[in-house]
Amino acid sequence: MALALIVLTFMAATAGWAQSGAALDTGPLEAARVALDRVETALGRENISAGELAELRSTVTSQRDALRAQLDALEPRLGEVQERLKQLGPAPAKDAPPEAETLTAERAQTSKDFGALDAAVKQSRLLAVRADQLAERITTQRHAHYARALMERTASILDIDFWSEVTGAVSYEVARLSRVLASWRNMIVLRGWLNGLLGALGLVAVFGAAFAMRTWFRRRYANGTDRNTRFGKAWTGLWVFFTITLLSPIVVLVVIQVLTLFGLWTSQLDDIAVGVVIGMAAMAFGRGAARGLLSPDRPARRLIPLTDAAAETIADHIVWSTRILAAVIILQVTHKAFVAPLALTIATNMLFAAAIAGMIVHLVLGLRRLEENAQADIATAALPWLRPLGWIVVAVIVVGLLAGYSGLAAFVAFRAVVATALGCALYLWLVTIDALFSEALSAETPRGRRLAANLGIAPRSAGLIGTVLSAVIRTMLVLFVVAVILGPWEASTADLAASVPAVPLAFRIGEISISLRGLFSGLLALLVVLALTRVAQRWLQSRFLPQTSLEPSLQLSVATIFGYVGAIFAIALALGALGIDLQKIAFVAGALSVGIGFGLQSIVSNFVSGLILLAERPIRVGDSIVVKGEEGWVRRIRVRATEIETFERASVIIPNSELITGMVKNWTHANTLGRIILKVNVTYDADTERVREALEGVARAHALVVKAPPPR
Repeated sequence: MALALIVLTFMAATAGWAQSGAALDTGPLEAARVALDRVETALGRENISAGELAELRSTVTSQRDALRAQLDALEPRLGEVQERLKQLGPAPAKDAPPEAETLTAERAQTSKDFGALDAAVKQSRLLAVRADQLAERITTQRHAHYARALMERTASILDIDFWSEVTGAVSYEVARLSRVLASWRNMIVLRGWLNGLLGALGLVAVFGAAFAMRTWFRRRYANGTDRNTRFGKAWTGLWVFFTITLLSPIVVLVVIQVLTLFGLWTSQLDDIAVGVVIGMAAMAFGRGAARGLLSPDRPARRLIPLTDAAAETIADHIVWSTRILAAVIILQVTHKAFVAPLALTIATNMLFAAAIAGMIVHLVLGLRRLEENAQADIATAALPWLRPLGWIVVAVIVVGLLAGYSGLAAFVAFRAVVATALGCALYLWLVTIDALFSEALSAETPRGRRLAANLGIAPRSAGLIGTVLSAVIRTMLVLFVVAVILGPWEASTADLAASVPAVPLAFRIGEISISLRGLFSGLLALLVVLALTRVAQRWLQSRFLPQTSLEPSLQLSVATIFGYVGAIFAIALALGALGIDLQKIAFVAGALSVGIGFGLQSIVSNFVSGLILLAERPIRVGDSIVVKGEEGWVRRIRVRATEIETFERASVIIPNSELITGMVKNWTHANTLGRIILKVNVTYDADTERVREALEGVARAHALVVKAPPPR
C-alpha cells in the first residue's frame, strides 16, 4: 500500500508538471531522501535485530521502486524537452537580426523546464543509487546476523542441566496451551449446539469430499493400464505428486474456514494454524515427491530403475523425514506464539537434527543391507557418492550437537531434508518435460505431426523447437530449485566462511600471488564450467544438432568447436579467480613459450591443424581417405590426431599436421560417388567372357553400385 501511494504521488506530481508547465514538485524526492536518511541512521545502531533489518529492507525497496517509477516517467519527458531545445537552436548573436519574441520566450521557458527536469532526474538517479547501496548494506548485515545466529554456541546435547531447564519450559508451554484450548472449548460451548452441529456437518463434508477425490484419482490415474510409455508414467507420477501435495494443505485451510464460518474458531490459534498449514504442506510435498517418483506400491510406473525393496526404503525415509520436519515447524511456531523460553527452541532444534541424523544412518545401513542381500540395482550402484555424503552430513550434525552448535546442526539437517524432497520433485519434473517433448510432441509421433501441421511448420522444425524448449524449461527448473534449496544458504555460507580465520598459505610465481582460497576458487570454477560445457556439448551432439539439416560432419565440427570455446572460457575464468589478469597472463605465456620452443612444437602444430580441419573441412567424419599408405573411413577428428578405421576394422591414429601438410586422397570429398578397381585372378584356361559376365552380375546386384554408368 505504501509503495502504491508513493508511486501515485510521483505520477501525479509528474503529470501536474507536464500539464501546467509549473515548477516540478520536489516533495516526493525530499520524502525519499528523508526515508533513506532514517534507514542509514538505523543501520548505524548496534545490536539491530533481524526483524528491524527486514523492515528497513522493505522501506528501502519501496523507496527504490518509487524512484525508478519516477525516472521512468521523467526521462521520456526530458528527452522531449531536449529535442525541443535542439530544434529551437541557440539564441542569436548580438550582431545577428533579432528573432521573434515568441521564439525567445519559448526558448527561455523550455530551458527552464529542461533545467528543472534534468535536476529532478539527476536527484532521482542519485537517490536510487543510494537506495541500492543501502539495500546491499542491509543484505550484508542480515547475512552476518544469520551467520552469527548459526554459529552461536549453546548447550551440548549431553548437558543434563540444559535438559532440566527444558523440562520446566515444557511445563510452561503445556500450561499455556491447555489454557488456550480450554478457552477454545468454552467458546464452542457458548456458541450453542446448532453451530456445533453445522460445523461438524461441514467438517464431514470436507473430509468426505477429500476422500472421494482421492478415490477418484486412484481409480482414474494410478490404476490405469494404458500408461506404459515413459511419458505416461511421468504424467501419472506428476498427477500423484500434485494430488498428494495439494490435498492435505487445502483440507486444513478449508477446515479452518469452516470453523471460522460457524464461529467455532478463536484468533488465539491463528499463529499455530499457520504453522500447521506450513507443516502439512511440507509433509505432503515430501510424500508426494517420493510416491510420484519412486512409486513404491506400483512398480509398473516407477521412473527410476530401483528394486521394490530399495524404492520402498528410500520413499519411507523421505516421507518420515518430512513428517519430522512438519512436526518441528508446528512446534517452533507454537514456541513463538506462546513466547516460550529459548531453551525450548534450542531443544527442538537438537531433537530435529538428531532425528534426521538417525534417519540418514538408518537409510544408509538399509541400502547397504540390500546390496549385501543381492538386491542392489543399477540406480543405487550408479550413485556411490550418496553413502559418503550421508555419512558426512551425519558427522557434521553429530559434531554440532556435541559441541553445542545446535543451530548449525539443525541448519544442515533442514537443508538435507529440503534438498532431498526438492531433488525428487525436480527429477520428476525433468523426466515429464523431457518425455513430453521427446515422445508426446516429437516429430515422429502422430500427435507431434498434427501439432506441426496446426502451427504451419515442418515436423522436423517442430521437433527442433521442442528440443530447445525442453532444454530451456529444464534449465530454468534446475536453477529455480537450486535457488530454493540454497535460500539464504548461499550468502550465509560466505558469511560463515568469512568468520573462520583465513589460512595464510600462499605462494608466488614472479609477481603473481596465489592463495589457497584463490586456488580452490579457480579449480572449482574450472571444474564447474568444464562440466557444464560437457553437458551442453553432449546435448548439442545427441539432441539439438541431429534435428537440424546440417550434415553429420558439420555437426561434429560445431560440437567440437563449442567444446574448445567452453574450455577456453573455463580456463580464462579460472585464471580470473586466481587473481591473474591479462598482463600477468602474458608472463605465464612467456614462461610456457620456453617449453613450447623446446618440445611442444608438434603438439601445437597438431592442435592448430585440428582447428583448420574443423573449420576448412577438407576432411570430414565419414570420408574415405588414403594417407601415408593407409586407407579407411574417418571416424573422429580430435584435438591432436584423427582416427581412421581401415577396411580390416583396424584403427589408425594420424597426427592432424600430416593431414594438413601432407598429401591426402579423399574419395568422398566432392561426392560419395567413386570408382573401385578390383583385380581378379583366374586360371589361364578360364572363359574370360563368362568371368566378366559373372563379375558384372555381382556388381549390378549390389545395392551400393550405381546403375549409370553401369559396372564394367
